[in-house]
Amino acid sequence: MPEASAAVTTLTTIQGGPGPDGKGWRKTWTRALGAGPSAITVLNGHARGGGLRDPLGTFSIKWIARGRAVYRADGGASHALSGARTVILNAAQPYELEFPDADGTQTLCVFFSDDLLRAAWSERAGAFDGETPTALPAFPDIVFRPDARIAKALSHLRASFDSADPTGEASEDDLLLLAEAVVASAAGHAGAAARTGARKPSTRKLLLARLERAREILDDAQGGEVALDVLAKAASLSKFHLLRLFKQVHGCTPSGYARQARLARAMALLLSSRLPGAQIAQACGYDSESAFARAFRRHTGLTPGSWRSATN
Repeated sequence: MPEASAAVTTLTTIQGGPGPDGKGWRKTWTRALGAGPSAITVLNGHARGGGLRDPLGTFSIKWIARGRAVYRADGGASHALSGARTVILNAAQPYELEFPDADGTQTLCVFFSDDLLRAAWSERAGAFDGETPTALPAFPDIVFRPDARIAKALSHLRASFDSADPTGEASEDDLLLLAEAVVASAAGHAGAAARTGARKPSTRKLLLARLERAREILDDAQGGEVALDVLAKAASLSKFHLLRLFKQVHGCTPSGYARQARLARAMALLLSSRLPGAQIAQACGYDSESAFARAFRRHTGLTPGSWRSATN
């Protein structure tokens, strides 16, 4: 294992990055992990107009912290990336990025070396005998809202660029955990896409992306009721197709997903606050405290009060 000081490259700042008249900048740093070729590169950039093209991409996660970007992978359809959403791009996958906002777009990209991807994937696939696959896995590249663990890590990495030495703000442990979380998320997308039942990979990716739009609306509603017509329109699917696909992929109907989300929010409030049951019921969209208690007991076998006492 090399010395810690030898594991970090010098911070690189590139002024006059993508955009008309060079109105942009990029800052990058790379941390070598171990004595081999393993490395993670972090890029923080600001672009105003313009775009870029990478004919041979690296496995990476791209996050738009502010503004919006339009990306196109493998010469396919364009996808808008905004609102703290992310996309995971495959190794050796060509892509283009455009930055249409006149006010500027702030991006954070984290690139993982091929050997790190292989190692993380083999661990996840259960290859604990020391064998590492030679072929790199491929995942459906869809726009999605990252889970709390990935979102927190990306926010921390972006904030690190405000310090004099951003390379010292992320430990090797943190970076490897992020790599593991990104690969797990990408693998989850692959599994969900397979459950759509479509034969062509392009069709599986398209259907999963449409389901993700519907799922985000349900998440934003925080357990509240969302009309099936609204979800179907957002997903560009018929109501029947949406119902069948959603249950096929997520194991429940959209209304069942909303009920689970409402209950999860209520449980989080029971743990993190001293709010009485009536206020939690109201905050989570239940018709009454008794309706909340019935739903809670069906799920846990306990009343909200008993569950709170047992878990605190």
